[in-house]
Amino acid sequence: MKLFLHAHATHPDWQFALALAVAQIEAQRKLPDHAGEPTLGWVYFTDHYAAHAEALLAALQARWSAVAWVGAVGVGIAGNGVEYFNEPALSLMLSDLPTDQFKVFSGAAPLGRFEPASAQVHADPQTADLSDLVREMSQRTRSGYVFGGLASSRSRTLHIANGVFQGGLSGVAFASDDNILSR
Repeated sequence: MKLFLHAHATHPDWQFALALAVAQIEAQRKLPDHAGEPTLGWVYFTDHYAAHAEALLAALQARWSAVAWVGAVGVGIAGNGVEYFNEPALSLMLSDLPTDQFKVFSGAAPLGRFEPASAQVHADPQTADLSDLVREMSQRTRSGYVFGGLASSRSRTLHIANGVFQGGLSGVAFASDDNILSR
């Protein structure tokens, strides 16, 4: 497997931050040991951009149409070697995992017949039955292993799964645990 592409940027305007991050990603795509044709992407952005979440996701989907996107909003986010707290910022990561090895899910796009080994979950902490949803997701995996985190925001608490969602949980399920490392 090739190295994941990763980038982060801060700017008062989300479009400028995205342009800075895209430039970093495109430079890495030219490196032979990095993912050249990404299939799965993660986007995390601070709540300064929450009002523009739909436009931000649409811009990512237009830029990389073959990429499935997951992520969440946070009061603070991290990038490679940096943390952004209480300032406008975004962080991207893209991989070239084979498309049969993962499935992005949400209430609007359930797992269906996909049988995951594990899952990364992003959730809205205000969801009343969240513990039940996480338990159910864990039971749907072969390993019982679910990892991820809670979205946080001073405005719109959102999570991303090929769409922008409030409430509930969403994420990406993996067919195998062979190459999964989380903390």
